[in-house]
Amino acid sequence: MKIVTWNCQQAFLRKADRIFSNAPDIAVIQECSERSAGASAIDGYAGEWVGDNSNKGMAVFCGRGWSLQRLGGSGGEVPRWIVPFEVRGRVNFTLIAVWACAIKGSRRESYVGQIHKALRDQPAWFRRAPVVVAGDFNSNAIFDGKRPDGNHSAMVTELRDKYGLMSAYHAIHKQKHGAEETPTFHLYRRAEKPYHFDYVFVPIEWGRRIRMEIGKHCDWGSESDHCPLTVEVLADSRE
Repeated sequence: MKIVTWNCQQAFLRKADRIFSNAPDIAVIQECSERSAGASAIDGYAGEWVGDNSNKGMAVFCGRGWSLQRLGGSGGEVPRWIVPFEVRGRVNFTLIAVWACAIKGSRRESYVGQIHKALRDQPAWFRRAPVVVAGDFNSNAIFDGKRPDGNHSAMVTELRDKYGLMSAYHAIHKQKHGAEETPTFHLYRRAEKPYHFDYVFVPIEWGRRIRMEIGKHCDWGSESDHCPLTVEVLADSRE
């Protein structure tokens, strides 16, 4: 199973071939238009779109042999851009798609604050094991000092200790949050302004079965300020 997340910085229909040529089973695409999500030109993929601005929302695509069903909330406030799906295919799991944006008038609830809101108000989403949390978090542990409560490291700890999830990148590369050597985002698309903002959290027990790849700025910088992050979960030999 192959999962990719990419903030395409709009105009996804023009860029889609580059993502789907790598044959992902599931693709989480931020800043995607509603038209792009429903385009028949994306052969073999079906899309579910979330948003209130038809030109700029979030889409989740699934390939042949897979299906998506959006899940509802279970009481409490539902974060706007943290969206759960039931995924069925060769592997059945809960996908929590993420586009952690700024929330007007609330610095506390912006960016990683949206993840904390989901953890606080919708814990049932994270209990529908197995769970994959994937997307543009717009967050990194280097900014922890600006958030004494509800920061990036607190999110990582809660996902790990309470729900048994780990970042695929950090597990594979043995790097700490905030000390990433490979960026996923370049501010203003400039190579000299790198950050690691995109993540795929998977169950810890999948640890020996995952591979991952991050696109290079030299290959993707002309398309977006983000580079795609792809995680492949290999089949369990016991299956």
